[in-house]
Amino acid sequence: MRRSWRKGLGNAFGVLATSGLLLALLALGTMIATTALQAGKLTAMDAMAQAGLALSLRSVDLPGLGFLSYVVAAQVDANSAAAQVGLSQGDVIVAVGGRPVGRPNEVWGAVKARGEGPATIAWIPKPEKLWGRLQAVARPERAGEFCVTLTSIPAGSKAQEAGLQPGDVLISVGDLPVTGTRQAWEAVVAAVRSGLEEVPLEIEREGKRLKLSLHPVQRTEIPFQLDFFGAWWRFLTRIGDPRYPERTGLLSALVGSLLVVGVMALFVFPLGVGAAVYLEEYAPKNWFTEAVQILIANLAGMPSAVVGIFGLEIFARSWGLGRSVFAGGLTLALLILPQTIIATREALRAVPRWVREAAASLGATPWQVVRFHVLPYALPGIFTGFILALARALGEAAPLLLLGAFLYVTFVPKSLMDSFTIVPLQIFDWATKPQDGFSCVAAAAIIVLIITHLALNSLAIFLRNRYQRRWT
Repeated sequence: MRRSWRKGLGNAFGVLATSGLLLALLALGTMIATTALQAGKLTAMDAMAQAGLALSLRSVDLPGLGFLSYVVAAQVDANSAAAQVGLSQGDVIVAVGGRPVGRPNEVWGAVKARGEGPATIAWIPKPEKLWGRLQAVARPERAGEFCVTLTSIPAGSKAQEAGLQPGDVLISVGDLPVTGTRQAWEAVVAAVRSGLEEVPLEIEREGKRLKLSLHPVQRTEIPFQLDFFGAWWRFLTRIGDPRYPERTGLLSALVGSLLVVGVMALFVFPLGVGAAVYLEEYAPKNWFTEAVQILIANLAGMPSAVVGIFGLEIFARSWGLGRSVFAGGLTLALLILPQTIIATREALRAVPRWVREAAASLGATPWQVVRFHVLPYALPGIFTGFILALARALGEAAPLLLLGAFLYVTFVPKSLMDSFTIVPLQIFDWATKPQDGFSCVAAAAIIVLIITHLALNSLAIFLRNRYQRRWT
């Protein structure tokens, strides 16, 4: 009876363990898949940047229409594909590949859906190219009221094609009365965004009211190159312009992370291994060593934000290191050192006692026992624990955020006293920006961080399985 009860209990625990493992794998897979989908527009964003375009979102509140969003070409590179077809800074993009767009995300989505090859871009020229020059003139017969007058019209412009002349007064554009120079152009954008290819105008010329039609949209084809590997390579190897997500990059954060973790490793590995060897092999068993072990265990569970405060007060302020790579590495060393000591002690304990006794019986000194017998057998476990500690350090943001690390730097750190940022802080900065596209580059940086963690964990597993000695 008791045996069957124990068997049933064991089966129940097995089912619970299997269910927990499957649930964890499902959650991990869902997280990675969601992040990868979020980063899916990176290739289209890079294609837009390679064509010479950087986009920005604008909105306007018009009477009767409410808030209306539209996409503006915030930057157009000289001699780029976009510049060669006539696009310039300030133009409004209204359609890509026949799909109406009102946000940068929709533009990148249309480019991605279009695939490799040219895509037709429909845009409205900026006010200077569309109208020419507008001027608000006070009405002498109505105090406090103004009329919008065309003072000059560029040759070959859409306004000239519509029959407008210098001196014409704009009364209405579409269904909206004209109340200002900027509003006159925004009314054209609103009319086109509502689906009008031909925008009706009402003007006043020499005391007479006339009705004209304006065709503001221009169309042309731009060749977009969707290069998946090239887009990711450029994302990893450039600093770019932090104002535009399609032109930003991860290089400064990657270099900052490598430098900070490198400084941390230079301090943590020798100190951690040395302290663990002393406590495990040489330290006497008394109240002092017991207190040190308890302190190390408590430090290993200390919140990372508290470690950041220590780093700020001790390294940045008291030692005068400031927001430097050196201060960041020492702060992470405070966080990782206790874990390294604990992992190293566990690796040393895994070496059987009889190995030490056999070496000592042959006349080896205590140091020779440790140097030639204990450490070589324990090294796989030591390296495994240290690599896992490195993986945790790469993902830490709170200590360095409290230390005062920058969220974005526009240069690559060249010395240990330079300012820096790291990948987790860069992800935080991008994820908190409201503009379209920054969530995509944040997801791309998360993918890089996940791949790095998986690579380090895989290396730790390989070292453990390949070199760890199994004692019988």
